[in-house]
Amino acid sequence: MRERLEERRRQVLRKMRNRKIFWSVMLCFLIIGCSLAHMGFNSDFTRIKEDIKSKVKAETILPTFKEAKTIMIMGVDERKDDVGRSDTLMVVNLSKDKASLLTIPRDTLVYIEKYGYQKINAAYSLGGAKLSRETVEDFLGIEIDNYVTINKSRFAEVIDAMGGVDIYVERDMQYKDEWDDDGGLYIDLKQGIQHLDGEKAIQYVRFRDSEGDIGRVRRQQAFMKACADRLSEPSMLIKIPELLGVAVKAIDTDLTSSEMLAAAGSLKSAEAKGNIKTGVVPGWLQYIEEISYLIPNAERLGKVMSKNLDFEVDKRHFERLSYEYTPGNDADYYDVNFNPERDMRLMDSVEYRQLDLSKNEL
Repeated sequence: MRERLEERRRQVLRKMRNRKIFWSVMLCFLIIGCSLAHMGFNSDFTRIKEDIKSKVKAETILPTFKEAKTIMIMGVDERKDDVGRSDTLMVVNLSKDKASLLTIPRDTLVYIEKYGYQKINAAYSLGGAKLSRETVEDFLGIEIDNYVTINKSRFAEVIDAMGGVDIYVERDMQYKDEWDDDGGLYIDLKQGIQHLDGEKAIQYVRFRDSEGDIGRVRRQQAFMKACADRLSEPSMLIKIPELLGVAVKAIDTDLTSSEMLAAAGSLKSAEAKGNIKTGVVPGWLQYIEEISYLIPNAERLGKVMSKNLDFEVDKRHFERLSYEYTPGNDADYYDVNFNPERDMRLMDSVEYRQLDLSKNEL
């Protein structure tokens, strides 16, 4: 039994390592892309293209943060005549050679000042990046230093500028909503290895099945890994100027160019030393008045942030927060974070039961 538990633990660790790799690589591309885009916004892209090799080589000696910095990253689905909502939300804690990333599912139930309890993705539509930042700070009990927003309406243009991406579609995906967005949402993808252009990529990352937001998060992660693989190909070098021209229109941030380069340098240093950790807000999946929510497990969240991700948190904050959230009897628990305390208790329990059985046989 102990061997089986140990094997299960190794499988979990392997999955976590894989998750760390793609998040770190993707975020490196994101921040490096942001910085180069901002640096080159008013510059000559022809000169950037000619000098691109030296710029790529320079990435090996990027600066790093001297002090820890916490950055909120949002993927925003802005629409015509609609500010949109934050469809993807992450909090990244960076130091000189360490990085921790916490994903907050968009269905997470939180308190939004002046608006009451709502899904966390509503904060952006109600008050933009400012209110989203304040809401995340209140929810996690931490201070956010900076933010990065990615306009997902430009998402297809970025993917097309990359020449599309290859990804394995795990099942046939069909969906139709004529009232969604400006022109409706139509999804028609077949199972198997597919080359996705911008339009098809939107279909893949927006598909929602019985897993709800959790399944969508998993597909978004797989797609970002595919993007990272595509961006790392040598043939992409010549496409960087075109990508910068598109990316600068899709990204908004209060980070300076030097800070974004330092963020990329810190991530690169953290990855080289194996110091990148990831986590997801744990809780209960529940329908309330036919709307799906993730009811946070505040006590467990505090442990994930402090023990798994090395965030500096106030334990009392999460103790107080735990009184705000009570799941219903029909809720399903969701927690994909590594839990060494639970595994050790399980192992000790199994070992104790085996000892008891041994004594009974005497």
